[in-house]
Amino acid sequence: MRATRRKILLALLCGLMVSGVTIGLDLSFVRFDHLLAHLVIAGSIAGLLTIIFTLALQLKQEEQHYLFAAERAAVLAEVNHHVRNAVFPLCVAVNHSGNPEASRLVTECVERINMALRDASVDASVGRYSRTRPEAKVHKIAA
Repeated sequence: MRATRRKILLALLCGLMVSGVTIGLDLSFVRFDHLLAHLVIAGSIAGLLTIIFTLALQLKQEEQHYLFAAERAAVLAEVNHHVRNAVFPLCVAVNHSGNPEASRLVTECVERINMALRDASVDASVGRYSRTRPEAKVHKIAA
């Protein structure tokens, strides 16, 4: 709601600026005859067209942002699917072996994968990108 109000105020401000500049220039270069009303109307129309154009630009930018966000979500869902398909046979094999330490280690690793995918989905949805994550810790897996 706040962003929408800001966009409308920005469009109105741009329209008022164009209208004021247009009317001011017309009044400074034209004699005060019967054309005065026409010049004010022309300046007002220029301001209204600027408002419409500014709002159209903002809507186009917002549409592109949402399309890009939808593409990111689709890519992330695909990665999530492939990671889970790759990890599942490993989990089944370790659980089938009956080794409780290995099962605990696999459960811990799967939880880390879940956290990483959850963090990546949140980052992608809000537009945060980081090629390297300084807070990420490297865990050594005991053999």
